[in-house]
Amino acid sequence: MRILFTTLACLIANTLFCQFVSDSTCTQNCEHPGYNLITQNIDGQNITREYILHVPTGYDSSQDYPLVILFHGFGGCAFNWYEMMEYYYGFNDLADEQGFLVAYPQAAYRPQKEDVYWEPGDVGGEHIYNNDIYFVQELINHISIEYSIDNNRVYGGGYSNGGMLVYSIACTRGDLMSAIGVMSGAMLDSESDCDTSISTPVIIFHGVGDSVLPYNGDQYYASVSDIVNIWLNHNGISTSSLVSSELSNGNVIHDAYLGGNNGTCLSLYTVVEEYGQPGGHEWFSEDIDGVSPSRILWDFFNEGCKGAMGVELMHEETIDKKLEKVVDALGREVNQTTNQILFHIYDDGSVEKKFIIE
Repeated sequence: MRILFTTLACLIANTLFCQFVSDSTCTQNCEHPGYNLITQNIDGQNITREYILHVPTGYDSSQDYPLVILFHGFGGCAFNWYEMMEYYYGFNDLADEQGFLVAYPQAAYRPQKEDVYWEPGDVGGEHIYNNDIYFVQELINHISIEYSIDNNRVYGGGYSNGGMLVYSIACTRGDLMSAIGVMSGAMLDSESDCDTSISTPVIIFHGVGDSVLPYNGDQYYASVSDIVNIWLNHNGISTSSLVSSELSNGNVIHDAYLGGNNGTCLSLYTVVEEYGQPGGHEWFSEDIDGVSPSRILWDFFNEGCKGAMGVELMHEETIDKKLEKVVDALGREVNQTTNQILFHIYDDGSVEKKFIIE
C-alpha cells in the first residue's frame, strides 16, 4: 500500500506542477530524497524535467565543489541509476570521499522511441524537453542556485545512450563541461557538427564483445576507432603521441594520446575481457590493475591530462614497491624522466612503460 500511495502521490504532484510531464514513466523518481524538479513555462504550459542529486557528506557551502553529471542509458530511470551507482558501483561513496556532487538526470519520454531517450544534437532551441543539451545547461544552473559549484569543474559521464548525449555536449557545447567520459557509448554527431573553438579531454571505455553498440561499428553506429579519430582531430592531438599498454594481464588495453589543444588528451580503455567474458555492453566494474573503472573515470576528471597515461600513474602511491632505476628504450639508465618513453624497474621485478609530459 505504501508503494502504491507514493506512486499516486508522485503522479498527483506532477499533475499539479504541470500540464505536460516529460518524465512521467519514471514515477518512482520523486520517492528519492534527492529528487529535484525543473519547470519551464512556454506559452502558458509548464514543462518539467527531473534529476536526483547526491550531495557529499560534510558539504560546506563556503567552498566550491566539482559536479559530475551521470547519464543513464536508453529506457533508464534516474532512481534506479542512482541506486546502481550507490550500491553496486560505489560512485556516491567515491563522491563522499573525494568531495564532489553527483547529479542523475532523467531522460524524457520520446513517443517515437516508445521509451525515455537522450536526444543528441543541440537542436530545439531553449526548450528543456525538445533540447536535451539546453536541459543540461539549465540543470547546471538549477543546481548552482542552491549549491556552490565550481563551474570550471563540471564533468559528464554517460552510459550507452547517455554516452551519446555526453559526446554531443562536448561536440556542440564544450563550454558546459571540462571533460567527458563514456562507457559503452556511441557518437551520433558528425565531426562537422562540432564547435571547433573548444577542445575537451575525453576518456572512453568500450568492450570488444559489445553486441548493442559494436566496438567495430555497424551500419548504424561508428566504430570506436572512428570516434577516437574524430576526437583526436577535434582536439588537435597527434596520433604519434599514442602510448599503448596492457593492463590486468592483457584483459584491458589502454591507449593514451596527449598534447592536444589547451593540453587536452584522449584515453581509451578497450575491455577485452571482464569477469571471464568478452567485454560487453556495460558500465564496467571489474578492477583494472586494482582500480575500479569508476575511480579511473573520476581521477581522469580530477587530475586532468597529467593523469591520462593510465592506472599506474594515477595510483602509484597505493603500490608498495620501490623504484630501482629508469632506463630508456635501449636499456640505458637515465636521469631525464620526461618527454620520452621510459621503463621504470622496481624492486619486485615489475616493469612499467611510461611517457610523462612536462
